[in-house]
Amino acid sequence: MAEREEILANFQACSGIEDVGEAFMHLEAANWNLLEALQVVMPQEATTATPTHPPPLQSVSQQEVISVDSSPESLLPPPIPPLPPSISPAPTPSSSHTPAVMDVNIQVLCGGASEGSTFPLELPGTTSVSELRTMLHQLVGINPCNQILEGFKVPVEDSTMITPELLPESRTLSLNAHASVPYENYFERINGAHGDHYLLLIHDETGNQDYSLKFPGSKRIREIKSDMHDLTSIAVRHQQWTGWPPNIDEENATLASSGISKQHHLTVRRAITKERTPKAQRKVLMDTGENSSGDEFEDAPELLNDDDDFLAMMDVPATKKPQTLIPADVDDEVMGVIHFSEEFRNRYGSCVPMFYQGSLEDALKESVLLPAKNRKLLAVYLHHDGSILSNVFCSQALCQVSVVDYLSANFIVWGWDLTHEANKARLLNLVTTHFGSIASTTVRNFNVDKLPALLVITRTRGVIEVLSVIHGNGVLDEVMTSLLHATEMFEEQRATEVHEEEARDAREAVKAEQDAAYMESLKADRAKAAAKKQAEMEEKEERERAESLKQQEDAIKEAVRASLETDLPEEPDADCHHPVSTLRFRIPGGETFSRNFLASTTLQVLLNFLHVKGYPADEYKCLQSWPRRDVSSLDSSKTLMDYKLYPQETLNIEER
Repeated sequence: MAEREEILANFQACSGIEDVGEAFMHLEAANWNLLEALQVVMPQEATTATPTHPPPLQSVSQQEVISVDSSPESLLPPPIPPLPPSISPAPTPSSSHTPAVMDVNIQVLCGGASEGSTFPLELPGTTSVSELRTMLHQLVGINPCNQILEGFKVPVEDSTMITPELLPESRTLSLNAHASVPYENYFERINGAHGDHYLLLIHDETGNQDYSLKFPGSKRIREIKSDMHDLTSIAVRHQQWTGWPPNIDEENATLASSGISKQHHLTVRRAITKERTPKAQRKVLMDTGENSSGDEFEDAPELLNDDDDFLAMMDVPATKKPQTLIPADVDDEVMGVIHFSEEFRNRYGSCVPMFYQGSLEDALKESVLLPAKNRKLLAVYLHHDGSILSNVFCSQALCQVSVVDYLSANFIVWGWDLTHEANKARLLNLVTTHFGSIASTTVRNFNVDKLPALLVITRTRGVIEVLSVIHGNGVLDEVMTSLLHATEMFEEQRATEVHEEEARDAREAVKAEQDAAYMESLKADRAKAAAKKQAEMEEKEERERAESLKQQEDAIKEAVRASLETDLPEEPDADCHHPVSTLRFRIPGGETFSRNFLASTTLQVLLNFLHVKGYPADEYKCLQSWPRRDVSSLDSSKTLMDYKLYPQETLNIEER
């Protein structure tokens, strides 16, 4: 599979076909024979096998390409030469007004799920390239030192302030990644500059020549300078370069470790030295001796140039001593941490750990104080400018890509500078407060020659403690081994605590469920009791209301009965000379009673009598046997004589 990927990349480089699908189709048709596929797409050109050994370096014209390997990528078209040095890489015209917010589009070209996608981004008017890289690291996840940010009108540095004049008309910048970032598809491998090779586009200002040199990633910068000496005749010590990343070891650094993109623009010129007086030249020649050989005499100009460099250095004013990472007069802890992060980046470049921008207490909350499932280790970096190990440790170990990536993935990193005693005292108070007196004593006893140091902080059984200390005398392998060992110990302990937390959460969930069920049952019982009490109250109120109504009705009935009883005529005597009707009444239950009435008495008087006796006409019927009829429904204004209720009659009282 690796061979096919290389053949695909070489085919695209030679044929100029950018569409991966189209290139893949041509190679499939040629059974993945590179030469046959090239003959199909370029029939008018002769495609010959590439020599197995690279040709020696030699001076070429502006249109030629010099290569140090045998890859077919040497057929790439010549690149666009870099801008002349007279053009500033970051123009900031004073006449233009910087807007408060700039809208840009970021096109992600680093493959994966985001391949080819574009998203908008609002930048404050005072954003630098370094700050943009930090934003993109938070959004996309690519470390700033691995980012390839292209699309600006002119070359820019990390410190360059982004202005509308630097942006293209489309306001679109492309984001890619270095080869150290793992690729996942053809798109990413092709945009990775065809493997581990770098194409350097070098402009020689002295000779006004352009060179396109291709080197492997293992090529050292000092070796490239020696090669340029062969091409330009400019001695290495007189070469003045523009375009190399700052703060790199140009003697030992390789192209792969320098952080440059796979296609990089550089400028070289002969350093300008002061003219030497004839007297000084004669003195140097006299110092060579009268019996000097011809070779030694030919080296005399080089000696003069060395002396010129020395004199030029004598004329350069002393550079300003770099400021400490945290000033001595800083009052706020957070401001000190922010100053530490910014100054550290200015000093050691863009490939540095992502220091936490907050107090130590907040850093603890975001790392070891989280639940075990989300917990991270806290790495506290302690710096001291008085130690000779500081720059070596930072440049050779702490700021290496492998360490930066590992810290970013597994740690929260918090930094502090101990150079000033006031800052050291502040840190000791913080350590005593958060880590305890033992850790504070350990930090207090650190000698300057043992600094810088990286404290790995963890939390075990609820206690914050120092898991390990990595001193500044360790090399890259030792630092990585220590970090890996600390992470392994932390993961073992974290797995135990995760299991305990899950068991505790399960117990608490059961308890919470039982409590909820109990509260629900208690709530239901209380609701039943309240409903029962409410029903009893309503029943009582209804009973009282019914009794009250009954009493009122009884009172009304009694009043009516008393009124009717008063109006009843007296019962006629036995010796009455008027016709008398004797009526017998049979009530429910079989009992009977009787009364005498005058035959001329109206039926209403009869009904009033029954009402007085407790049998009102609206509740009871008064039935006559023959003819059978309800007397209470007859015309009450007629007399008993009219209804043949004379001389005697038996009437039955029944409930309606």
